[in-house]
Amino acid sequence: MTKKNREQLFFGIFAFLIATFLFVAPYFLIPQINSTRNNWLESAPSSAKFLELWEIDTFEGGSASRARFLEKMAFAYQEKTASVYVIVRSLKLEQAYEMIQNGARPDLISFGIGAGDMVSGLSRNIERTGDVRADLLVGGRLDGENRAIPWCMGGYVLCSTTDMGEFDDAILKAEAEKTELDILGTGYAFNLPARALDTAQREYLSDNRDYSQYQAYEAFLRGNEFTVLLGTQRDFFRLNNKVSAGAIPQMYYHYLDTYTDLIQYLSITTKDDSLVSVANDFIEFITSTPVQKKLTSIGMFGVTKDIIYQDEYSDFENALHNKLQVMNVFVSNVWLREEQKK
Repeated sequence: MTKKNREQLFFGIFAFLIATFLFVAPYFLIPQINSTRNNWLESAPSSAKFLELWEIDTFEGGSASRARFLEKMAFAYQEKTASVYVIVRSLKLEQAYEMIQNGARPDLISFGIGAGDMVSGLSRNIERTGDVRADLLVGGRLDGENRAIPWCMGGYVLCSTTDMGEFDDAILKAEAEKTELDILGTGYAFNLPARALDTAQREYLSDNRDYSQYQAYEAFLRGNEFTVLLGTQRDFFRLNNKVSAGAIPQMYYHYLDTYTDLIQYLSITTKDDSLVSVANDFIEFITSTPVQKKLTSIGMFGVTKDIIYQDEYSDFENALHNKLQVMNVFVSNVWLREEQKK
């Protein structure tokens, strides 16, 4: 057997084992989760309050699960209060929409741009916003009220294996002229106002709009389609890991520091008036300094003025501490689709 055949066989076996694990794992994990919930129900005091939180991801970002993070924080919150239990469910947008159509209603929803149409009619005014940055709060305003509070965020970064030089100059020029750049890839993150490239610089980026963000990342690594990747902090995390492992050469980064639409919000959607204040308390807990500092465990950035990173993420974080322009999370999907077509 040749070396190439051995490598192909090894890769095939490895891929099969990974696929098998992903298929089987839920059958072991879900009973454990349900068991924990049942234990909560059995051991809770008679005065206990239960809230259901749906976590819906609409954008790629970070290095680990946001739903798992919220679940851990729900346990911490329960230990702190001794009487408030927040049960977290991770759902696809389509699943959440179907459940709401069938009459289901959570007490809280964690979501980003693309789910606003679904959440807007369910959301309630949030009176306490804690220490969340004012420039980010704007993205959760609806009808003059705070209907969604940011709890974590991401950002955009230009990545290259060579010093971008004139490319950086073009970015600064475009910033001054407030031109625009359509972000590579599909999904709900696009159109970068006030920080972009002029038309002459488009050659540096791929024009293939059929790429997902990960496909764009893979194409960038191949190095024969375009020389600059417009990515998120997840791409930043992946590339830094590859540099550390010696798999790719040194990377050069340019952080886009005037705009982001990679923000995850929490909305109160309960029908039970007695749970509104409790839900607001939980949002304040999630946006408190101790919890925000734990966002480093999932590679997300905080939404307060606190500095939480002391590693390679710190320059990226500092860039995002400039006043940011954000898109309203309740923008209609019809408008989003029209913008994507452009």
